[in-house]
Amino acid sequence: NSANIANYMGEKAGGEGGICYVTHLPGSSTYYGRFNRHQAELAVNYPNIKTLDVASPGFDADATYQVVADWITRFGDELTMIYLADDSAQMTGAALACEDAGRSDIMICAAGNSKVGMDTVKEGKATAITEQSAEGGGAISIRQCAEYFNGLDVAPMALLPLGVIDASNVEEYYPAQW
Repeated sequence: NSANIANYMGEKAGGEGGICYVTHLPGSSTYYGRFNRHQAELAVNYPNIKTLDVASPGFDADATYQVVADWITRFGDELTMIYLADDSAQMTGAALACEDAGRSDIMICAAGNSKVGMDTVKEGKATAITEQSAEGGGAISIRQCAEYFNGLDVAPMALLPLGVIDASNVEEYYPAQW
C-alpha cells in the first residue's frame, strides 16, 4: 500500500516538491515497508520529488507536532508533502502543526485506516490515508482456510485490497474498524 499512496502523492503533486517522512519504529519491518517502499516508489516514478528529512518521533502527537513545526520553519515553502507511518497520533500532531502554522497547502498522507485518520481526511486537514481493513484481513484468512479444508487449490498468499482513501471516497469506509 505504500507504493499506491506514494504514486497518489506524486501524481497529486505533479511530480514536484519536497517531502518529509515521520516513520514507524526504526528497525521494524513496518518501518522498512512504509518508509523505504514509499521513498523508492517516488524515486523511480517521481524523481523530482526531493526527500527533505526523516524523523522517528514515535507515536506521540506532541512529539510529531514539534517535528513538523520545526520542518515548517526550516524548509518553508520547499516543504509540500508529509508522509506519516501512522494515521492516529502522528496524524493528529502533523495536522495541528500545519494548521497552527497556517500551512493548508502541505499535503499530509499516512499509512493506516483508523477513525482518527478518516475523520482528519473528512475534515480536510489531511489529504489521504491507505486502505487497511482489519475485517478484510480476517476474512481473507478465513476464506483461505475454508478453501484449503474443502480441497481447493489455495494460493500461498492472498493480498488485501490496496487503495487510497481521500475526500472523494472516505464516506464509503465508515464506520471505522479501529
